[in-house]
Amino acid sequence: MSDLGFLSPDRAAGDAVWRSPLERGLADAPAGIEDISRTGVVEVRGDLDAVGDGEVVRLTATRSLVFCAPEDIGLVRARLKTDGLRPVDLSAGYAGIRIDGVTIVRRITDLDLDDLPAVGSVAHVQTVVFRDGEESFRLFFPQEYGDYLAEVVLDAAEGVSAA
Repeated sequence: MSDLGFLSPDRAAGDAVWRSPLERGLADAPAGIEDISRTGVVEVRGDLDAVGDGEVVRLTATRSLVFCAPEDIGLVRARLKTDGLRPVDLSAGYAGIRIDGVTIVRRITDLDLDDLPAVGSVAHVQTVVFRDGEESFRLFFPQEYGDYLAEVVLDAAEGVSAA
């Protein structure tokens, strides 16, 4: 199988609903912690430095992840194919959390927060971490760890004010 179309929300039946794996785990999350799982994630095999409609995180010399708005998934995938690359949509295979607050993020990872985006361990789970501003971070990880990481983030946030 080279396409993994079942992980592409834009290829689902019209009545299908893209449900977040964090829906329950973050249902009672405090302000400053948000479920952002409905984000496009496209793995690309080939030499890629940039793509107009997304953020690129290079994993190896010939493998990258492109993060984009959910409505742009099909466009990004098509554009990458046109450029001779091999995109695989993994959007439904990833979960995402936005965290406002450096203290919370420092509690759950040893990554250098001044050198992001980066891929590394967040509570022992391989995670892509972006910094959106001085105090805001986005974390993307395999969806099967959703309940675990939601619990870790909520525990780390306990007693910490946002930002």
